[in-house]
Amino acid sequence: MIDALRNSSAHVFVDSVQSPVLNDEDAHHLSRVLRLRDGESVSCSDGQGSWVSCTWNSGAVELSGDVVVVAPSLPLLTVAIAPVKGDRTDLVIEKVVEIGVDHIIVLSPVEHSVVRWAANKVPQVMDRYSRIARAAAMQSRRVFLPAVSGPVSLANVTGQGVAFAEPGGTASPDAVTTMVIGPEGGFSPTEVAGAPALIDLGPSILRAETAAIVGAARMVAHWRR
Repeated sequence: MIDALRNSSAHVFVDSVQSPVLNDEDAHHLSRVLRLRDGESVSCSDGQGSWVSCTWNSGAVELSGDVVVVAPSLPLLTVAIAPVKGDRTDLVIEKVVEIGVDHIIVLSPVEHSVVRWAANKVPQVMDRYSRIARAAAMQSRRVFLPAVSGPVSLANVTGQGVAFAEPGGTASPDAVTTMVIGPEGGFSPTEVAGAPALIDLGPSILRAETAAIVGAARMVAHWRR
């Protein structure tokens, strides 16, 4: 972590790091929630790897440093999740973003899914997930804004690097860049049989949200070490 990012009083995403302007929600958060004082440092990022140090002054940010461009860490890491009951999916999204995942795929209902949204609720839910990811990226001082996409059919989560989290899986961490996590009841035998690969997350039986966080942490630890 770069010291200027770690030590900033707040971190926000803006449209342009050359001329940073806060949206109303972020301006309210910095002034009314964080209660920043004039002269405090705020780092601003465009969410695509560029960021700049600014100074908080009278409810706005003013440039105080040069634009820094950070190269993306490769490979990009993805977690695909089947939503779970209550607000636990919100927690998963927040934590995997803090851990360092680049892309979160929200799965359409699988065979054992408990959560099934009405079609008219999907845009609202996906918007909430995107806002949670953005807030978590600000809190953790990320300069790349993680993508949140979906709902995506399990059958469409394929390709090189994809592995389903499943007890007894034998895939090597070297081969996994997309971790697919099932719902509360786990994947069905048919879904397991159709998986590109399976990876084991340890000897314990994990709740779905715990498995997502553990899987994300293992991938990031392996690839970003």
